[in-house]
Amino acid sequence: MTKWGQSMFRALIAAFFLAGVGTPAFSQDQEMTDADRAYVAPVSVEPDLPPLPPTPVLSQDGYPNCREDFQKIAAPFDKAEDTNRCTVLLDRYYAEILTPFRQKMIDHQNQISAIYTSKVAGRMEYSAKSRDDFYKMMMQEHAASDPDGANLADYRTLEARYQRDRTYLQDRFCFNTGCGGYSVPEYVAKDDKPEKTKKSGKSKSAKRSKGPQKCKKAKKRGGVLGGILGGVAGNAAGLGKIGTLISSGVGAVLVGEIACKLTEEEQKEAVAATVEVTEKEEVGATATWKSPTRAGVSGSSTVTALNTQPNGRKCLNITDVAIIDGVETRVAKQMCRGQGDEGYTILA
Repeated sequence: MTKWGQSMFRALIAAFFLAGVGTPAFSQDQEMTDADRAYVAPVSVEPDLPPLPPTPVLSQDGYPNCREDFQKIAAPFDKAEDTNRCTVLLDRYYAEILTPFRQKMIDHQNQISAIYTSKVAGRMEYSAKSRDDFYKMMMQEHAASDPDGANLADYRTLEARYQRDRTYLQDRFCFNTGCGGYSVPEYVAKDDKPEKTKKSGKSKSAKRSKGPQKCKKAKKRGGVLGGILGGVAGNAAGLGKIGTLISSGVGAVLVGEIACKLTEEEQKEAVAATVEVTEKEEVGATATWKSPTRAGVSGSSTVTALNTQPNGRKCLNITDVAIIDGVETRVAKQMCRGQGDEGYTILA
């Protein structure tokens, strides 16, 4: 290396050491412009977290306040008819208001879980704290929407009221008809005594009456029968309009407006048709029947609606038709089956 090269090398080493001890070779501020000094690096701003949907609210209006209406009526069977009228209203409220609300809460839980999964979890535009806070808020709302959560407090109150009122009405039904361990009202027992015909003066037993005569007896007692056709009221499969149900050996039921027009053999055929369509459990399912003893007597049962509730309970709307000598009788009924139950029972 030449002398000039050695001198330059020593000068560079000296400058390096001077810089290392904090004495810069030049002033940085002197070379920065005012614009350089005013520049601020952009800050990354988090987007807003997605909002949770509003919590479903159960209206306090519309609950049937009919529990004690029967108290205004004097005759026991008329009282029983009114308890069944109120029972039908309560069941309709349960099916059309309470059950859909419970489903709304389930849908609400699924919706808020989906928002977290698809829009927040794992999204790096949100900080870890923001994601955790949203998760805690979502889980709190999810827990409040459980059956025992705060969001269902009104639901639980109304459902308990429904159960109490229905149990009470069923007890009053039996008290006024003679089922469930209660004695039959006295005037009913008198009414079941043999009556005399106008022409012969001979007595006839109401129990031996054929179909149309049973229907006349129902009208004579204010539009209702003295008991359940074919059995005791307490053995019926459910509560419907008083005197309009019959029990069968296979667990199905008929509506009395049709049953009272049929012979015992025809009732069995109609019952079998009802059982057949309930086993299919599908809208449009139809089963027909014909009288084994009378020409011109036939009928059918058709499923017109199917509703499955969140608790597993299924309900079918069924239309029964009976044609007797060209005259058609058409009656609708609702039958339900709880989860684990063997068959459907009639509600109305």
